[in-house]
Amino acid sequence: MPPELKGLQHVGLKVRDIETAVRFYTDILGFRTNERIRYATPRGQRTAQNFMTCTGLHHVINLAMNVPEAQPDPQPPVVDSRSSVEYGLAHFAFEVEDKATFDAWEKHLRENGVELTHGPVVHSPTHPDGDGLWGENRALYFCDPDGNNIEIFCDMAIVGEDGVFDCEQHTARIRSDGYDPEKVALPELQRDEG
Repeated sequence: MPPELKGLQHVGLKVRDIETAVRFYTDILGFRTNERIRYATPRGQRTAQNFMTCTGLHHVINLAMNVPEAQPDPQPPVVDSRSSVEYGLAHFAFEVEDKATFDAWEKHLRENGVELTHGPVVHSPTHPDGDGLWGENRALYFCDPDGNNIEIFCDMAIVGEDGVFDCEQHTARIRSDGYDPEKVALPELQRDEG
């Protein structure tokens, strides 16, 4: 068994136009740049890079763009990495504290002209408002200028090492959504034993 991982810490994205990408991540998502390298790195890479964060860590996103002479032939970006059949990134997700913050993010994105590619939804097979998917969380999805799909979510289910959903968290969430927890089944993990 491998050593325990703490969790996802950062995502590296190859972008077509670093200035456009930086504006999106700062102006729309509120990131800040901690370090900016233009076309030279200690390892001799020929890329422009921005190390950006929305936390106290040095970076949670690393944007990289090849030097102009090393960029691939012009091709349009993937429209939405989550719905693309191409290999590579499907999406990456940022957690927010609660439903009020989640709702504020939806409003902020819409006010800034960011089109949602999916949601807002409740990923749940048992919640009265659920979409039948797993996770027991609220989610909404949108793309950055390069088509990389981003999820903002809250209320992800807590599951114990025994594989059982945290009943108290589930009950509190169902009640806060205005439903009777006695009438909503506790979901079970979907595991493929094949």
